[in-house]
Amino acid sequence: MNDVYELVGMRSVDFTGSGDGKKVEGMNLYLTYEDVHIEGVGTEKVFVTSKRFDSLSFVPEIGARCRLLYNKYGKIADIVPV
Repeated sequence: MNDVYELVGMRSVDFTGSGDGKKVEGMNLYLTYEDVHIEGVGTEKVFVTSKRFDSLSFVPEIGARCRLLYNKYGKIADIVPV
């Protein structure tokens, strides 16, 4: 598991779910991280709902280094600066 990420991109998401027809709004966050087993850097995309994004204690800007905190359901609970 990676500890420190760098935010390299953000994309607003707004669509209707195909299974239940519910509206989904949020942000895809694109991150890079260092890993001794990877030549170069690793990449990861995570989704944060609009409600959660608005309540984050730290909203990173592009280039910011951060840690991701997850809840017991495996969803982003918060983002903290490094």
